[in-house]
Amino acid sequence: MGKPNSRKTFKEYCLRELGAPVIEINVDDDQVEDRIDYALQTFWDYHFNGAEKCYYKYIIQPENLPMHISDISIVNTGLGYDNTDIVVITSNTGSSSVGTAAAANIVTDAVGAVLSVPISNSGSNYYGEPTVTITAANGASSNGTGAKLYAYNGGYIPIPDNIIGAVNIFNVGGALQSQNMFNIQYQIAMNDLYTLSSVSMVPYFMSMQSLQFLEYMLIGKQRIRYNRHKNKLYIDMNWERTPDQVLLVVECYQIVDPDEFTDAWNDRWLKLYCTALIKKQWGNNLKKYVGMEMPGRITFSGQQIYNEAVQEIKELEQRMIMDYGIPPMDFVG
Repeated sequence: MGKPNSRKTFKEYCLRELGAPVIEINVDDDQVEDRIDYALQTFWDYHFNGAEKCYYKYIIQPENLPMHISDISIVNTGLGYDNTDIVVITSNTGSSSVGTAAAANIVTDAVGAVLSVPISNSGSNYYGEPTVTITAANGASSNGTGAKLYAYNGGYIPIPDNIIGAVNIFNVGGALQSQNMFNIQYQIAMNDLYTLSSVSMVPYFMSMQSLQFLEYMLIGKQRIRYNRHKNKLYIDMNWERTPDQVLLVVECYQIVDPDEFTDAWNDRWLKLYCTALIKKQWGNNLKKYVGMEMPGRITFSGQQIYNEAVQEIKELEQRMIMDYGIPPMDFVG
């Protein structure tokens, strides 16, 4: 059959390990798919071959600024709103309009109460902390009552789904980051290091250390906050000093997608772990039939299959920590 190189062949391999097609494996196909997903999640989170360090590059846009309203949602109150309604953003005083954005997907429950309005960066650019209201499609009057809207400010950059942890960001700006002739490093190299054969590198090294220390004390290191389930990297810095179109580089960890890098399906630990998970599901399905006699006076014990699988999973997870785990490090997410 060859080594598994796709989700289909990987599933077939795991079932063959359990005895298929000679033995009927009493596990639904959806249950097998769920166990594969769980095995992959564990593989990505803990196995050193499941994720890799990468550098995610992002150019800061106006909508990333903290005062930009990026999402608008409505609490579960109010009646009578529909997909034709318009979300209107007004100033804090309510005296003037700041902008409008069409509410493309207003979600209502069975009695018509508004649940959410995912705007997500559509319409005009909204800044500040304005009052958010709903009016009818023609903008003349409200056709619903009681809804409250909440706007969420920016101050973050979006992170792709395949990234599971953000470690650090390269300094945004600073004395040592300039790439032109006014860069301190360029000036020192041009004036003092014109020949490396007769000039000591010690003064240059000490000067760079001093400059980095001054930069850290005067500018500081930007703090980051990241949760992988939100896919937003918040950066605690003075965004007013950060112009648009600045390139931001994030040191992070991304998953090794087996659909793209098919050799991952043949990982030894992943095959053993997923097979044990399917075996556990098999035993769990059969536990209520303990002692049941099949044709030919054959009996089987789902509890024994379940217990064997639990022990195998425990041993494999211990091996994960001892043999395959990434050494502990400080990364968020």
